[in-house]
Amino acid sequence: MSIRARITWYGIGVVCLVLLVTSGLFGLLLIGSVPGSQDQELRDRAAGAAASVQAARELTVQTPLTPVDALAGKDIVVMVLDSQGAVLATTGLVDGAPLVVPADLLAQATQAGTAQRTLPAGGGLRVHVRPWQRADRSGYVVTAQAASRLRTDQAGVVVIIVIADFIALLAASVAIWLATGRALRPLRHLATTADEVGRSADLTRRLPPVKRLDHLGRLTASFNAMMDRLQHAHARLSTALAAQQRFTADASHELRTPLATIRSNAGFLRAHPDADPPDVAAAVSDIDLESQRMTRLVTDLLTLARADSSQPLSVGDVDVSALVADVAAQATRTHPGRRFHTQTAPARVRGDEDGLRRLLRILIDNAVAHTGEGGQIWMTLAATATTVSLQVADDGHGIPPDMHERIFGRFVRAHPGTHQEGTGLGLAIARSLAQAHHGRIWAGTNGSGGATFTVDLPAAGAPVGSSNS
Repeated sequence: MSIRARITWYGIGVVCLVLLVTSGLFGLLLIGSVPGSQDQELRDRAAGAAASVQAARELTVQTPLTPVDALAGKDIVVMVLDSQGAVLATTGLVDGAPLVVPADLLAQATQAGTAQRTLPAGGGLRVHVRPWQRADRSGYVVTAQAASRLRTDQAGVVVIIVIADFIALLAASVAIWLATGRALRPLRHLATTADEVGRSADLTRRLPPVKRLDHLGRLTASFNAMMDRLQHAHARLSTALAAQQRFTADASHELRTPLATIRSNAGFLRAHPDADPPDVAAAVSDIDLESQRMTRLVTDLLTLARADSSQPLSVGDVDVSALVADVAAQATRTHPGRRFHTQTAPARVRGDEDGLRRLLRILIDNAVAHTGEGGQIWMTLAATATTVSLQVADDGHGIPPDMHERIFGRFVRAHPGTHQEGTGLGLAIARSLAQAHHGRIWAGTNGSGGATFTVDLPAAGAPVGSSNS
């Protein structure tokens, strides 16, 4: 059974219980008032008849031409009796004769002023007796009506209550069914949308917005918000999967060349064990160089994999000015054919010293790779209250305008033919290290025609993200 049907039956049950209780109380009230209304009518008619008898100039006895049968209908029969109970006048008969009123009922009326009773004559008559008195004589006025009128009125009350309850129950059932259907419409849309999403995997489907602030309105908003999160998560997963597939393809392509060189030279050495020493030395040198290249590639891939998995950094207080001076001194010794210029200012950041050292080395190695013998490289460090800014510039080949952003991609080179020994992952690692320190890095072209790389990092004590403002 559906939720709508269960709610409707529950509502109908509640309505039935309410109608049963209220109708029972109301019916008892009405049915209990029916005898009182009949007695009141009999009293009023008796009082009027007694007043007429007392006010008449002369009391004459008249017999109606067509007296009514007191038991046949609902008419009230009026009788005028003398003081002995003899009938002086009557408007109706009982079984063809005037009604015989018991003497004790007349005596009770004389003592109390009025009296009433239900007589068994003809199946039941409700009788009211009231004395009257004139100067010349006295007697009684009797009003009577069939007791079946009481049962008829009571049955009518019951019929009216039953009909009213039936109409109310029918109207309540229709109203509950319609209201339940309208209230549960978002649930039907939710079930339909969920089924369609499951069949078609279309995460763009949404429920129609509901302005109500009830539970169903909140359910609709929660479902749409959940679908938004699922869609965004699916998009991120698809993008990550596509990037991973491209990354794997690029890595396979990069590894293919050194592996082919190693296999070729190994095959040469195996096939020619008596080769000339210079040829053997050249083959071994090629194997060594390609092995080193593969080692750098695997190391870079491992670094990027750790960055992608968001492994936590070893955070500490780092003196960036001292770090720049140390890296610049090492670069001067390692690359004597380049001229290094440094300009620093006191600056400290919260971060991983080894990671920041790796970032600087990547930028310097990139500058060295794209400058010729005697090329110049500038390292500039500036600091504000919130940001530490580091620039590494050179006077080398520069970066094409369309590569300023793409250069940070994996296995991307601005000048593929100038630096064949690189892996094409250095700048990608540099960006991941900058982002891991809540900073950013970007590239540009300087006035010397060379490349300039700028890294902004939050200063120690500054709110995280201030360098991105």
